[in-house]
Amino acid sequence: MRVVIVLFALCTSFQLVNCLLPPSFQWKVIDFSWDESAREAAISTGAYVPENNMPAGIARWKNKLFITIPRWKKGVPASLNYININGNQTQALNPYPSWEDAFVSNKACCVASNKTVVSAFRVQVDKCDRLWVVDNGVADMSSGVKQIAPPAILIFDLNTDQLLHRYEFKDEELRDSSVLTSVVVELVGKNCDAFAYIPDMGSNALLVFSLSKDDAWRVECPFFHFDPLSNVYRVGGIEFFWNDGVSSAVLSPSKKSGHRDLYFHPTSSTKQFRISTRLLKDKYVPKEYIFSGAEVVGERGLLSQATATDFDPLNNVIFYAQIDQEGTLWILSNRQSRFLYDSMDNNEVNFRILSAPTSKLIQGTACEKMSTMDRAFSLIKRPKSKC
Repeated sequence: MRVVIVLFALCTSFQLVNCLLPPSFQWKVIDFSWDESAREAAISTGAYVPENNMPAGIARWKNKLFITIPRWKKGVPASLNYININGNQTQALNPYPSWEDAFVSNKACCVASNKTVVSAFRVQVDKCDRLWVVDNGVADMSSGVKQIAPPAILIFDLNTDQLLHRYEFKDEELRDSSVLTSVVVELVGKNCDAFAYIPDMGSNALLVFSLSKDDAWRVECPFFHFDPLSNVYRVGGIEFFWNDGVSSAVLSPSKKSGHRDLYFHPTSSTKQFRISTRLLKDKYVPKEYIFSGAEVVGERGLLSQATATDFDPLNNVIFYAQIDQEGTLWILSNRQSRFLYDSMDNNEVNFRILSAPTSKLIQGTACEKMSTMDRAFSLIKRPKSKC
């Protein structure tokens, strides 16, 4: 099956107006569903600093939209949260799986339970109704990093909100600079067995986790490193430098071999790469096989650095944003450059979540899914174009 790639930012202004819905949710500052006087108490103790909460990742399951808040700064009560898809635009966030499990104070030395997520960037929902979370286990990343718990994978049953499994990474699988940014899950067999692929943006590696073996291993490759020609950013009048390596990955549809292609890219890069999961699933594969097995798919073009990525199986398209299992693209705008390097005006809307059907977003582009008759007709009217 052919996988075509489209960069969402290439949508024209006309297409955006017609494709994107008004913001589904928006906030000036992020707030939580506090109990009674708990909010005031959290502010007084520094456990909640409203302006220090910036959403980074989203994932949908039925009527829940999960929102992650990494602990960049002090005062983040809960890193893993959710809101109701049918709720109001500015609704408060609900810590997941519960307040008791999710809450971490700024003075915490350790996690409250094995269900606690200290700091997560992006999460994934699989087809077995499970939520996969990669926890970095650290707080206050922008100043004095505080390790509250070992980096770990947590898997939740979304039907019961119970923790199914927790795996803590071993020292040999990590480096001092490790930052685990996302997770993509490949289901294998018929019993919801799975492999998870976790980009380590900070130390330029990919971690592979086998659920059935309850084991993980580290994969290194030069293609996981940042491009020194693409590490300068200018966003909203702010210039900054990121040496971020591989930060996001997505899987192609299954092949006859039973394996898939893992498409990946470093944040500070404009190139797209891929490698067969056949190589990644082998803990003892020689390093030279990894290097020779990875390949450059193509060049996205100038100023096309991206973090998140997801695959839309309905249209066979990769988007540089996040998607649910129903063909809806979800876009999170969070003013990250201002949050990290400047300041934000809390009287303005700073965070927005927008959504749109993927089929509408690709209309009029080379990636549009057309019927056989439409495709034949288009060959007469216009020259072929490549996605």
